[in-house]
Amino acid sequence: MYNTVMGYDDAINLAAKKLACIPPQEVCESCGARYENDDFFLPWFNIESALSAAPIHNKILWLHYLTANGQKKMTGQLIAYREAAPALFYEPNFYKRAVKPLVNCFGKAPDKLLKTGIALGGKADTLGDASLTINVLPYIPMTFIIWEGSEEFPPDGNILFDKSAKSWFAAEDLAVLAGAAAAELIYAASNL
Repeated sequence: MYNTVMGYDDAINLAAKKLACIPPQEVCESCGARYENDDFFLPWFNIESALSAAPIHNKILWLHYLTANGQKKMTGQLIAYREAAPALFYEPNFYKRAVKPLVNCFGKAPDKLLKTGIALGGKADTLGDASLTINVLPYIPMTFIIWEGSEEFPPDGNILFDKSAKSWFAAEDLAVLAGAAAAELIYAASNL
C-alpha cells in the first residue's frame, strides 16, 4: 500500500507498522484525516490527498502525523524552528531546505508570496514585508515571512510554527515539513 524508495524503506515500514496498530477511526479523530477504501486522506494545503499517492517525503511525514496524536488546540503562540526543535544541529538543514528556497523565490517579490498563499487557502498576516499563515496539515498552521531587503540588506525570511507543532513532529520532521511546505508554495507560484 505504501510505496517505498531506497533509503526510505525502514522509515516508511516502521511508521506504517505503527499506524496499522491504531484503529482507523481513532487515527482520523486524532488528526483530522479521513479513511476510505483502505487509505487515509489528509488535507495538505487545504486540498485532500490520499496517503498512498503522496510523494515519498510527504508519505513519511504524513505517516508520522497520523500516528502522533498531537495537540489539536492551537496555542496561538508562534515560535521559531529553534524553539520548536531544540536540536540545534538541524537548524542549518531547516534553513537550507526551507527558508533559503522561500527567500530565493519570494524575496524580491513578497506580494507573490501572498498571492500564492491565499490561492492555497492561507490568510495574510502582518509580519515582515509579506507573510501568511496556512494550515499545511489539519492541526499544523505555519507562518511564512519575507523581508524584501534593501540596498543595505539582502532579502530574508522565516517560517514560524504554532507552539503545538512540537506535539506532532520531532526536530528532523519539522525541518522536512517546512521544506515540503516551502516547495509547495514555490511550485504553486510557478503555476500562477
